[in-house]
Amino acid sequence: PSNRITLLRDTNGDGKPDYQGVFLDHLNSPFGVALVGNDLYVANTDAIVRYPYQPGDTKIAAPGKVLTELPGGPIDHHWTKSLVASPDGSLLYVGVGSNSNITENGIQAEKDRAAIWEVDRATGRSRIFASGLRNPNGL
Repeated sequence: PSNRITLLRDTNGDGKPDYQGVFLDHLNSPFGVALVGNDLYVANTDAIVRYPYQPGDTKIAAPGKVLTELPGGPIDHHWTKSLVASPDGSLLYVGVGSNSNITENGIQAEKDRAAIWEVDRATGRSRIFASGLRNPNGL
């Protein structure tokens, strides 16, 4: 199954999950997640989406709100989007991989890619924080 996040929870402290359920679904190739306060951010292949979260939640049913769109689309060679919050939680950093290995899809397909974006959580404004990175994973 894809386009969802599965929750595994160890409710008795034995180190093994004894609860498994769909935590969030109807996503678009999710990869990175970041929890800042009561906001859960999911980096889909084409956008960062914010969802409300309360400690102990086992499912998020509320609709998400797009914080910022990300380069994606029908040709999406490096589709994964790693995500991490700044230490103070005011910014998000998302890795956006190149759309090819050797620009075989043309230079226009690489616009705003092969980079780490910095995104303001309050406004959704983004800027290129670092560039020239083929596929920045594991932020």
